[in-house]
Amino acid sequence: MRRALPLLLLAACAPDPTAGTLTWHRDVAPIVERKCGTCHEAGGVAPFTLKTLADWSTYEAASLSAIREGRMPPFPARQDCAEYAPTQALLPDQRAVIERWLAEGRLEGSKDDFTPLPQPPDKLTRVDVSLPMKTPFTPTKSPDEYRCFLIDWPFTEPRYITGYELRPGQKALVHHADLFFLSPSFVAEWERRDAADPGPGWECYDIPFGREGSWIGTYVPGMRGVDFPEGTGLRVPPGAKVYIQMHYNSGGGEVGPDLSTLDLRLETRVKHIAGVQALSDPKWLSRQMRIPAGKKDVTHTFDIDPTPLASIISEDFVDGRPLKLYATTMHMHQLGQSTKLEVIRADGSRTCAVDIPTWDFHWQLAYTLKTPITINPGDQVSVSCTFDNTAENQPVVNGARVTPKDRNWGARTEDEMCVGGVFVTQ
Repeated sequence: MRRALPLLLLAACAPDPTAGTLTWHRDVAPIVERKCGTCHEAGGVAPFTLKTLADWSTYEAASLSAIREGRMPPFPARQDCAEYAPTQALLPDQRAVIERWLAEGRLEGSKDDFTPLPQPPDKLTRVDVSLPMKTPFTPTKSPDEYRCFLIDWPFTEPRYITGYELRPGQKALVHHADLFFLSPSFVAEWERRDAADPGPGWECYDIPFGREGSWIGTYVPGMRGVDFPEGTGLRVPPGAKVYIQMHYNSGGGEVGPDLSTLDLRLETRVKHIAGVQALSDPKWLSRQMRIPAGKKDVTHTFDIDPTPLASIISEDFVDGRPLKLYATTMHMHQLGQSTKLEVIRADGSRTCAVDIPTWDFHWQLAYTLKTPITINPGDQVSVSCTFDNTAENQPVVNGARVTPKDRNWGARTEDEMCVGGVFVTQ
């Protein structure tokens, strides 16, 4: 997973050797700040800070190992599948800068030479409303707890979400979060689930499907928010509710109250109404996604032409018209081996949207395409997941590796899932 590029390629992408000796403050620190510092910060999810030259010197061995093996910064998808918008991935020329700086003796240089990298990726450019959780919540289960929270939608007229950022109150505790809004006609059912639990929010593993609501996006550690593609937005009607599913992971560390806040960028109108939807085989949800104990390379695939069902993705869509795919994400649990989402054309050709050759449950990223993929009537969106249920791939619980057993679809971490998320317009 996330293999490092060959050193020969790094050398080929290195800066001009006549350009002068590289220094920490001018050449390396801007890369480390942008690509590492959003997780490796005080109170963050990473195990150590990585901000200064002293930090780098202390953790150089671990940092270099992760960088050279391609494990950090995390970007699990194959970059030859599709061309993506700016990401946290370390680019070949940036790897080359670090390697050359090391080879030249790790010179510090002057602090006055520091200039941040231009055009920060995944950054919310404007906040029009901030929606905090109603009440702080302190996780009570270790190491993992899934907790869901409803937040009132404060507008009496339709608004369009055009970007989002989740700001965790306890960064070190939030493994990831999925963000949704619920359609008004389904709000009462989800409110009943909330009311049945006396604490803030409720223990939950379900996400809204189809007409129940729409995905807004996903938070993973290090993410600083994102603007949606220019001219697109999710229409939220009056009477909706925001629904946040938080995955807390204590990791044996200190646990404190979390009061996370969802920041949103809004418009009163957009050029293209968007819809975000989860794609999975309905048969899987009724426990027909068997993964036998001891088996590897167990693949389940779901192909669907979404164009005749476009109104399920968004009530503003018209069935039978082409769709444009702007971004995608994939979701599996701990036994995931690899996963892919692609468009299979009516003539049999394939267009790759995302291909994750080695799944990592801890890095469930979203991938925004530089150029949208058109899905025409007759095309199939293919969601494919491969699982490894052998003894060597079992999770460790209380210091012992779990014995393999038959697995199937289920919302709990010890079960499995295969979900593709798509951000589309017409």
